[in-house]
Amino acid sequence: MSSASGRRRDGETVREEAVNVLLGEGLKRRGIRARAERRRQGNAPDIRFELRNGDLVLIECKWESGRTALQAQLDERVAAIPEAVGRVGVLYPDRLKDEPETGAALENASDLKWYVHSSRGEIVAEQTVRSGSLDELADHLRLLPLELEGVDRVIAAAAAVNHALDQSARELSRHARAARRVADVIASTDKERDRGAARRIGCLVLFNALSFQDRLAAVNDEVETVGEMTADLWGGGGVKRLCDNWRGICNEIDYVPVFEVAAAILDILCEADEELQAGVVAPLIRAARETRDVEGHDLSGRLFHTLLTDAKFTGAYYTSVAAATLLARLTFERWPAGVDWSDHELPGSLNVADLACGTGTLLMAVAAEVQRRHEAAGGRRAAELHKAMVEQALHGFDVQLSAVHFAATSLAMLNPQIQFDKMNLYTMPLGGAGGDVRLGSLEFLGGDEAPVQMSLGGGALGVAGQDAERVSGSGGRGAAEGETATLPELDLAIMNPPFTRSDKLMFGRLPAGERKAIQSELSARLESRSATVTAGLGAAFVAAAAPKLRPGEGRMALVLPLTVCTGQSWRQTRELIERDFVLDAVITSHDPERWNFSDSTDLSEALLIATRKPENDETTDHQTTFVNLWRNSELVVDAHNMAREIARTSGAQMAGAGTALLNVGGQVAGEVLSVPAAATDGSAWLGVQFARADLVRAASSLLADGELRIAGAGATADISLCTLETLGAIGPDRRRLIDGFVRTDSVTAYPMVEGHDTNERVAISATPNKWLAPLVKPLGGQRPGYGERLFQQAGRLLIAERLWLNSARVVAMRVSRPVLSNVYWEFKVDDESHERALALWLNSSLGLLSLFAVRTTTRGPWVALKKRDLAAMPILDVRELAREQLDAFDALFDEVAGYEFLRLPEMAEDAARAALDDGVAEILGLPDFGALRRLLASEPVVSNRRL
Repeated sequence: MSSASGRRRDGETVREEAVNVLLGEGLKRRGIRARAERRRQGNAPDIRFELRNGDLVLIECKWESGRTALQAQLDERVAAIPEAVGRVGVLYPDRLKDEPETGAALENASDLKWYVHSSRGEIVAEQTVRSGSLDELADHLRLLPLELEGVDRVIAAAAAVNHALDQSARELSRHARAARRVADVIASTDKERDRGAARRIGCLVLFNALSFQDRLAAVNDEVETVGEMTADLWGGGGVKRLCDNWRGICNEIDYVPVFEVAAAILDILCEADEELQAGVVAPLIRAARETRDVEGHDLSGRLFHTLLTDAKFTGAYYTSVAAATLLARLTFERWPAGVDWSDHELPGSLNVADLACGTGTLLMAVAAEVQRRHEAAGGRRAAELHKAMVEQALHGFDVQLSAVHFAATSLAMLNPQIQFDKMNLYTMPLGGAGGDVRLGSLEFLGGDEAPVQMSLGGGALGVAGQDAERVSGSGGRGAAEGETATLPELDLAIMNPPFTRSDKLMFGRLPAGERKAIQSELSARLESRSATVTAGLGAAFVAAAAPKLRPGEGRMALVLPLTVCTGQSWRQTRELIERDFVLDAVITSHDPERWNFSDSTDLSEALLIATRKPENDETTDHQTTFVNLWRNSELVVDAHNMAREIARTSGAQMAGAGTALLNVGGQVAGEVLSVPAAATDGSAWLGVQFARADLVRAASSLLADGELRIAGAGATADISLCTLETLGAIGPDRRRLIDGFVRTDSVTAYPMVEGHDTNERVAISATPNKWLAPLVKPLGGQRPGYGERLFQQAGRLLIAERLWLNSARVVAMRVSRPVLSNVYWEFKVDDESHERALALWLNSSLGLLSLFAVRTTTRGPWVALKKRDLAAMPILDVRELAREQLDAFDALFDEVAGYEFLRLPEMAEDAARAALDDGVAEILGLPDFGALRRLLASEPVVSNRRL
């Protein structure tokens, strides 16, 4: 039988060893360094596979019917060949035994099965069996380092480095002058006011350089290992030798962005006593040694994310590696058009920018994805491609020098053998006063050039005014000459911009005077653009990047707060995307264990992918893919598998029926829904509000068409709806109460309902529990009598302003007399029967569906109901009800007013809610909608549990 074709003679069953050879050759054609044993010799494995770093992985193969024998064989290999870092089992479908052209059948098979058996001598506890084609097996083998390391190893490595950083920073703090100078290096460039955090970041810079040196030594004989250079560390002189060596690498080899900042910190240490030097550096050397076999992860970036103590003030949340991988892989699906991925030059000519690059996680993900596609297409020039990507394609901007340093190191670590002539990574100036205010990367609002701030080369570190500096392979570039950074016409803008929105928190690391000046400057620049500071800095970054993208080709890939999809403050951003872009995909997490895509935050977020329309193109017949994840994994290999499944899953149609489930690793991980542009343009993107297509359809039908549509029920019904604002007036914002009143327990003429204790708010009727006393001198510059005027907006119907869906019992209440509230919107309507009917409707499953559809999600079940969203929300048109129906609603209200409602996650078993729903259905002549109540109860945003 020929190994080239795998042809067998009639009546002959193909041998397993022959298929192994075919598999090895097929993997080799796909760029996998695999070698099959053509003839069994002793204890030789079926296939040997080398990882990029030279580590050995064994692949053992059996027919599908031999799974037990395969497992036993792999178990034996753990002890027999201990030098292998991993073992993979492959199962061939039994049908291949009888195929006349085994080679062709193997190439075309889609039912190969494989699993990772063990990693570094440890048998994997939960062995996930994957199935797919030879291409998919090869793709998984490329990603194998990520799975072999596993999340536990990365967490352990991060813990080890964190411990070392604590030790080093504590030792450094013993020497006041050295500690101050190291902190000054970071504080002056990063505006890091927390001196302790600045010292830790400085120590992390050293750890980064130590880690990179050992990787460089492995591929360059001219570079000593850290161990060789620091063998006499405790004997004296080791730190000085290390510093001189790093200077030598900068001068004679390359990697200035990696080593120059670290060498400057070592210069400071060298002025202290040798005991201090060793005390600072030794823990970092040990950590670098312990973690050097952890590859494939943005380890330094993940650590850096945890070090900024005031991330909540800067809005500096960093994309998780898994989310960056998912976003990058989906971004390059069927884009750009006509790219030959086997050609290393064309992908390297793309212009890719991240205006808030941080530690470079998204740029790293782009580089890794482009390399993956190159190798999968049969390309063999990954090193040249990576060099072209770093030197030409990738552009990163950030206001923190240390973050840019880590970005440069991470990109270099992908292939330490490459020497880069330049890196297009820039530190941007932020702050100033008078007419010299700088906005960081937002200097690109309205222009292609901007000054940049910091040099990593050319002498002592320090802020160079508004000088222009670029991180390059040979150091910083001529700042003093006034060189500026140019943002080229872009093929891709990929960003996780800061999204702090409060005036007090926006640019919170700057002094108050600078902060006010920069906020004013930003507001002025946004006046003529599709963004507002009300939404926060994220909207401004989108407005800055959007015009730089090539018409008809350019693509945006964004990580933004989930409110971008529904919030009123983000309306201009949605309008910009709808006007100038095709919204390709929106990915959201409905996983209560991970609502977010960024590290160091639990805020709900969304991934957006959009392609710029050709000029003067107004077509709106495209479809947007909404991906609602039920499992949002932190594992990078899971992100790859998820992206592959998303790409090949056709979304369920909004106007149709059924679901398109995402099956990843034998587990349902979410749904895919396809929504026409006409259903999103000019409104909130409803596709993100529910985890399941059936509820999205039900909400859309009810709110857009007044049609009751319940999955699994054939009957439908029309309901007369109108917007809430046509029935009455919504009361004042709760913050106004602070300006006009002081709260008291003494009875006044101004009753209020205070608080949202779910143990007390259990019924749809309520009584005042607090009183208000109008201020003689109102706050906030208001005129006298402000409190009395506010109370004219008091109402008897209260609608929740903000609540936890997983603990709330009722979302609306009726009070016997007009009140104001600090946690509810007052709704003023003249007819008391209308009030009762609306209170019943809002607490029914149909009302809950409507409210959930217009909610603004902050953090999973923690949601807000914004005034403008409520005003525009369709609601039962009580004006159209007959007198008999209003009387029936009055009777129903009296019946259920004393009922104690269970929490919303328990509504499926709540007798009070069932009685309310049944009563509403009977009065309006609707079919039973109990199925809708059960669906709502199990929604993750309500139950706070996984589907």
